[in-house]
Amino acid sequence: MRVYGLIMAMCVAVIAAATASAQIRIVPQDRLEEVYSPRLSADSAFLRFDVRHIVADPMSEDDAPQIFVYAFTNIGSSTLHIERLVSTCSCASATCSVKEVKPGQKAEIRVKYNPKGHPGRFERKVFVYTQKGNAPAAVLKLSVDVASGADLSADWPVQMGPVRLRRSEVSFAGVGKAVETIRFINVGDRPVELQCETAFLPECLEFSTVPATVQPGTEGQIRIAFDPSKPGIRETMKIILKGLGLPPSKSTITVVIPSSLHVIPNSPPVIPSEVEESK
Repeated sequence: MRVYGLIMAMCVAVIAAATASAQIRIVPQDRLEEVYSPRLSADSAFLRFDVRHIVADPMSEDDAPQIFVYAFTNIGSSTLHIERLVSTCSCASATCSVKEVKPGQKAEIRVKYNPKGHPGRFERKVFVYTQKGNAPAAVLKLSVDVASGADLSADWPVQMGPVRLRRSEVSFAGVGKAVETIRFINVGDRPVELQCETAFLPECLEFSTVPATVQPGTEGQIRIAFDPSKPGIRETMKIILKGLGLPPSKSTITVVIPSSLHVIPNSPPVIPSEVEESK
């Protein structure tokens, strides 16, 4: 039995070693060098760049995206086709002014760098591929030093995807029709159009935003109008926002109506939060 147990233990050890070996992938040194300093294609001799490495001025996460230009000339005797541009980071998107560069023609590769969400010092790379093989014809470098942005959590404590809100709950404590507003700021890099799921919006509530489209870095207002003469009133109601790329559980505004509310259907609108929110 002891011999049998020893044999079984040895088998388990061999299997474990084989499994570990299969899970660990050793990357050859020459492969690592190709990633950081790749071999260039034959077309590299015909692409003459004015500059291949740009060191950007220090920037902040709060800064708007910047564009850096890499001008080059085709010094060869045949047309070069710019097949694709590959960036090492989604924060740097590259485009070429022309797809086909004739002999002697000048062109530009423009790299748009968005510092939002990328604090720190980095060297971003853009690989330029032409029609010749799988190797890049050029490697462009962009060195950046991005400072952390301002902390918005104090003034805008509620985060919902690309927007931050002053609050996520409103209440209608008065009588009659009323409007509550919630200020928000677009902290993303694209315009935002906030809407709500109208299928779940009670008839007694109306939802709108001012302006309808909020540009990056700018503020907007959510306006919630309450009409007690219409049906669907509950003590707690939910408004589900859409257009934020979030599930309902993370994109909901709560509306609270006191159970003791006395309804006066024809009373004029009251806007208690307009003055408060505009401060």
